[in-house]
Amino acid sequence: MLDEQLLYVTTLITAVWQGKGFSGTGFFFQQREPAMNDKHFGNYWLVTNRHVLYSKNESDGRRHLVDQLTFRVRALEKTSKELIWIEVTLSQAELLQKAKVLSDQKIDVAVIDICNKVEEELIKYKNLQVNISPIEEDNLADKSNFPIEVSDDVIVIGYPQGFYDTVNLYPIVKSGIIASKWGAEFRGNKGFAIDAKLFPGSSGSLVITKPRMEDFDKKGNLIFKKNKVFYCLGIYSGDPIFEGITTDDKGNQLLVKYSFDLGHVWYYHLILETINTGIAPKSEI
Repeated sequence: MLDEQLLYVTTLITAVWQGKGFSGTGFFFQQREPAMNDKHFGNYWLVTNRHVLYSKNESDGRRHLVDQLTFRVRALEKTSKELIWIEVTLSQAELLQKAKVLSDQKIDVAVIDICNKVEEELIKYKNLQVNISPIEEDNLADKSNFPIEVSDDVIVIGYPQGFYDTVNLYPIVKSGIIASKWGAEFRGNKGFAIDAKLFPGSSGSLVITKPRMEDFDKKGNLIFKKNKVFYCLGIYSGDPIFEGITTDDKGNQLLVKYSFDLGHVWYYHLILETINTGIAPKSEI
């Protein structure tokens, strides 16, 4: 069902550096390989923003890799039917080993190999039904035969300011539209703009096309699906901040910052690019 696909794909992330915590969003991705191993969570990655892995030290102005990062896996206790979140925590040493980023520091995308880590955590629990519905390669936008264009509807799934449905453990789903030319590099970056009102903590959110029943086949014929289909467009990483000068009622010039309620989304293809060619994050950059 669409509800399960969309609501089990993301996770709330919390990170800690020098005792200070902050939140973000991530989503699960399963990479296809010629020979899938027999592990339940084989080839699973957690996708988020590069900046979620770092905290800026105000004293030296440098960004440091966080001391630890925690994500959640939604599970159902089969007997009591209680919904629980299993917290999976990675230390800084594990992030250095399991996380990947691209050498271009401007690209705000990171992936974390979570296969063994999730398996290790689940061994501690019994009688649980784990709910993860990862994005797969067939969900990526280049597999769509439906045209994607500026002004198309998009859906953003995440945890704005750490807010979510605390009873059912579901994320928040918000809507917007593509606000720049699809396929072009918005302001020179490998991403595009969306018109959506989002909040801190949404960093790393999954951005998809609006689910629909209709699609095109490879010959361009319109077809109808039994279930709604959607495609991953990219990874949300925050609103681009612009600076300008304004004048107050006394004639003083003031520096103001504004965002036009836009958001920047890194293109979907950077997920596989980071998995295949990424490097370990440095402890500080």
